Amino acid sequence: MSVVDPGQVKLAIEKEGQLPLLTRFDQSLPLEEIIKDVCANWSLPIPEQYAFQYSDYNLYITEENRNGLKNGTVLKLTLSPAKLAQDIIEKLESSNPDEKKNALTTLSTIAEDPTFASEFIKRNGLGILISMVENKPESSEILANCLTSFQELMDHGDVSWDFLTHGFIKHLTVYVNKKTPVDATVLKRCLSILESVSTNSPTFYPLVGKEVVFENLVLHLQNPNQDIQLYAIGLINSLFMRATNKKQFADTLSKRGVRGYIMNNIIRDSKFIMGEMAHQLYVYQTLVFSVLGDMVNTRGNASPQSVMESLSILRKVVFESDLMATSAGRPISQAGIMSKDFKRLGFMDVESPANDFHETPPGLLPLHTMVYFARKHQEQYVKVVLENLSRGEDYECPFARASIALCKMLCEVLTINSEPPSETGKDFYPIFFTMDFAFEEFFCICIQLLNKTWKEMRATSGDFNRVMQVVKDQICRALGEKHLSMEMFKTNVFSLGFSQILKILQEEIHARNIMELKAKPVVELREQVLPDLKELVKQQRLDQLIQGALFDKAPGRTRARERFWYCRLSPNLKFLHYGECQEGQAPSLENLPNKLAIAKVTNLLLGKDCPHTKDRKFSKAYVSLCFSLMYDTESDEKHLDFITTNQQMYAIWTDGLATLLNKEMLSSESHEELETLLNMEMKLRLLDLENISIPGTPPPIPTEPPNFDFVYDFS
Repeated sequence: MSVVDPGQVKLAIEKEGQLPLLTRFDQSLPLEEIIKDVCANWSLPIPEQYAFQYSDYNLYITEENRNGLKNGTVLKLTLSPAKLAQDIIEKLESSNPDEKKNALTTLSTIAEDPTFASEFIKRNGLGILISMVENKPESSEILANCLTSFQELMDHGDVSWDFLTHGFIKHLTVYVNKKTPVDATVLKRCLSILESVSTNSPTFYPLVGKEVVFENLVLHLQNPNQDIQLYAIGLINSLFMRATNKKQFADTLSKRGVRGYIMNNIIRDSKFIMGEMAHQLYVYQTLVFSVLGDMVNTRGNASPQSVMESLSILRKVVFESDLMATSAGRPISQAGIMSKDFKRLGFMDVESPANDFHETPPGLLPLHTMVYFARKHQEQYVKVVLENLSRGEDYECPFARASIALCKMLCEVLTINSEPPSETGKDFYPIFFTMDFAFEEFFCICIQLLNKTWKEMRATSGDFNRVMQVVKDQICRALGEKHLSMEMFKTNVFSLGFSQILKILQEEIHARNIMELKAKPVVELREQVLPDLKELVKQQRLDQLIQGALFDKAPGRTRARERFWYCRLSPNLKFLHYGECQEGQAPSLENLPNKLAIAKVTNLLLGKDCPHTKDRKFSKAYVSLCFSLMYDTESDEKHLDFITTNQQMYAIWTDGLATLLNKEMLSSESHEELETLLNMEMKLRLLDLENISIPGTPPPIPTEPPNFDFVYDFS
């Protein structure tokens, strides 16, 4: 058998106007030498001007990536990166418009290659492209190729974005600010480059923010071209992220109707939003939430005057309403009365309730949302507070404590903090694009849900954390449905009652257990564990036979004399000892006069096959509790007949006797016990793998190394 040399790669090399060359690519030789040999084969002069590329995409073969070549690869011989870069630059500087146009077309297709990009940038290629843009190219096609090439070259990260010029950036903003139609490729490239400038250039970010007319930028969200929508959101997010006053910027977004444009033109029009669009919507949502970040990170004692004003609103709305005032008739201003009110509202520190907001997160965000609930939904707010007060102290859901815990949980679920958005995040929820103050409205729904769930669970103060876990599950499940309106979310989350959540959890656990048990590694483990557990059940049966049992000779005949007898298995499992006894007795092995050697037993008969069930005087109601042992004597075959008092005893003895006769246990009870033990054993063995997915098949065994000439260094 021939040995394959790993240093030799069989591949084909193509060149326009030449027949393909089938050759062996020797990885031990320098790349220059291989190129030189191929050029000699085709009689091509100056091999230094040539290089290899993959034939189906523009990526040069270099000393760094040549090890990625596989057998069957097709390469093409083409101009080297240095030669191609020089040729393109010469044509770009030419006065011939056709040469410029062709050069830009070539550049836009090769600019993504890092080796070429390095050579082109080294020759001031970026400066040439910037000058071309500033001088306003003759056609949209030329401008589009110019901008595409520029962006591809900059994306390699070899040059700082501060390298740009004011004129270049202003020229891009002209196209973004136009209300008249603009070539789609030109517009999306302008938007994308300006986003990169805003994100990566401290020098030119202020210029982008100044020159872009926000009103016109927002209009691009209505463009039917999804790429333009994407890059428009990307630029808005970039400007938002760099804004020093995010609250002011968010107000500008609200005034310009950005949220509505996104909801109506992007989210509602798309059944599935994935990839970069999902990421940009997540970024927008996170930045809007970041406006709440100041409150999330501010403690309750930071601004005592405003905190006390908010606390006063909470107290007055519910305890100084017309209804309460007519029934109370008490002086509101007294400090004792105020403390009592704060206690009834569910605060922990009733003397200084601002201290309840000491933890960050959620900081002062709960106070903000509570006041919003009291002002915007006064009827529901009063109902929640008074309904809890009517339950009695043990069953009361403290409104303030619940609101603080709820806000902390929502900050965790929705990632509300002062941190910048994740570079990979894609979780956005359409309901937060449906209205201004969406988070506050979301809180109002969730606090009513919490109150409803507390009531359904009949919770007490000791169940607080358990209720919060259920509410979190309800909210997360409803959010996952990506509802298009807050009302739809409310309907869905309210339908997920406590009993429904329990049912869903049980179904998920059952489905997960089934899936895990079907995995090949788990099936193999079950097969290994099963024999030992089967022996355990058999031994349990035999132990109960050794302990013995009382049997009935004439069931149902209360006056029958000598009605009961007792039977035990000897500890050495060789004999059955039996004899008559009185009801309630359990004679020892020595007091049982008769014995039957297990070795003489020939068969075990069950139910209607037993000899004693054929007696006319025998009641058919007891047939299912009967079994008989057939055994040989010197003269003929005899039988020992049993009638058990219940089905469990019948299963134990028939299984035990079957085991003594080297037969399989037949009772359903033995199978159920075996399955219970097996499931318990599997759960114990898989306990360390909880929340870790078990693959359906084991990982592949790696191939053997070329040799085993190695040792372990134990030093």
